Order: sequence, then C-alpha cells, then structure tokens
Amino acid sequence: MNDYYGTNNLPLVLQAKDIQAILGISKGKTYELMNSAGFPTIFIGKRMVVPRDAFLDWLNDDKRKIKRRPIYV
Repeated sequence: MNDYYGTNNLPLVLQAKDIQAILGISKGKTYELMNSAGFPTIFIGKRMVVPRDAFLDWLNDDKRKIKRRPIYV
C-alpha cells in the first residue's frame, strides 16, 4: 500500500489501487466508483486509469458533497 502525503506525491495517472489507498475504500467500491458516470475514468483497452488533476477536481467538486440534514433533539 502506498502512503500519500499530499498531492505532489501522487502519480500523474492514478490506478485503481491508488484510488483505493487515497480514499480508504474497498476494492469493489473502488471499481464501482471508477465505473460510475461522474467519475473521470479513462479506459485504455481493459485498463482503467484516472488523471491526477481530474481526480483532484472531482474530489473538490462542491456538487458531489453530501448535504447533511440537521438533527433535532
């Protein structure tokens, strides 16, 4: 498992194992995410990769963030 300590240490092109390590999700969820419509996956034959800058843009996208409802006690 790779340890990433900032965006400068990320490879230019991310593979599934990189996405999995960065987000801390399972292998199955990683491939589910990479196959989803809003995720910036590039398909090269059967191989799936994600450009680093596109991944960071997706990660920082405000439209994707979860809107939390207030909890009333």
